[in-house]
Amino acid sequence: MLGPAWPWPAFAAGAIVRYPFGMPRADRVSLTAANLAVPPVDHLSNKGTLNVLLDRTMSGLPPDRTMVGLFMNFSRLTDKALREYDAARAELLLYVSPPDEILRTSPYLRAIDHMENCVSAAHRAVLNARALQASKIGRAGPRLTPRQEERLAHLRNAIEHSDEKLQGKQFGKSPPFGKPDPYSLRLANTCMVIGPNVVTYKELVSAMTKCHKTIEVIRGVPTGTPGSAFPN
Repeated sequence: MLGPAWPWPAFAAGAIVRYPFGMPRADRVSLTAANLAVPPVDHLSNKGTLNVLLDRTMSGLPPDRTMVGLFMNFSRLTDKALREYDAARAELLLYVSPPDEILRTSPYLRAIDHMENCVSAAHRAVLNARALQASKIGRAGPRLTPRQEERLAHLRNAIEHSDEKLQGKQFGKSPPFGKPDPYSLRLANTCMVIGPNVVTYKELVSAMTKCHKTIEVIRGVPTGTPGSAFPN
């Protein structure tokens, strides 16, 4: 049973909130309608797996059955990452610009849920792409830079292993959370943060775009921009 509601002050949407501590470098705290920069991914189809299923009956898939399975999983994870990102972006836009101008926390919490799923799926898709390219499949596709891959992996690990970190345990080279660190993903205007790990939305979109293009390279045909005939 829930206790009495905590008497939080009511903030109007767009109100300026003063923080009792100094702003972190590059402002990893603020989240406002005026400065939110979450790039859309409307130009990337999130139904690539359906194309791959069609390819199974025609052409365009690797000849090895193991590689077919890996490619299917890669396509599925890329689609999932794109869908979850779209959902997170929609919730963030709703949070910073509510239609009734009353600030609510539910869209923000849902945005965190979707963004966590997106980061996990994108990281797994990148690993699948690397495995395919190591097997000489899709080698002409774009790859993440070592720095991009490292930052995405560290963010994913911090999310997935936050329970150990909360208990003061170190996961690999990632130290436990400090007392001022957030215990879950925090979404700001241009980036997401958990502990010392930061990934910008542009970096995440870049990773998903490279996965999407790698799928097109393997299939040998462009997917095309989603539209009224083939919507996301």
